Amino acid sequence: MPMPLIDGLIHQNLGTQQIRLVCDWIPLQVHRTEETKLWIYQYRNSYDVEWNSFYSFPGVEFLDLDWAVVNFWINENAQSHQRFNVLVIKFLRRRRQDADEEYEIYGKRMLVNGTVKENLGGKTVVIEECTSESDRLQAFERHFGISLTAEEKEGIHGYVSELV
Repeated sequence: MPMPLIDGLIHQNLGTQQIRLVCDWIPLQVHRTEETKLWIYQYRNSYDVEWNSFYSFPGVEFLDLDWAVVNFWINENAQSHQRFNVLVIKFLRRRRQDADEEYEIYGKRMLVNGTVKENLGGKTVVIEECTSESDRLQAFERHFGISLTAEEKEGIHGYVSELV
């Protein structure tokens, strides 16, 4: 869902989860002026619990070269969580009951390393545990509709995120 850059505006997400953007400093920032505030994406799983900050971004336009640097860092830096985690998220949608051509998101399915989980608007439940790359490749197809070529299947071999 596109979110407008409005500080503190709360949006209802799946089930009881809420999301918002706040314009503030992150804890590690030393130089704190109005110009150095970042947009922080936050979520909470119920209205009566604390907000969790998930990621932040500046209020400046990113160009293709900026994204090239971001992508390089994500793929090459040893501290990037995407070097040692396999993450897949599929948002589940259906036709709205009150409209012929509109869809709504009613849940999400996630794979985190070897664990497939699903949330249909309530509590997240584990639906499968993969113990090998073969299991995970089958889960890609079964739960996410992702089919990989033989070359793509070999691409994970030797990485720390490989299930062995």
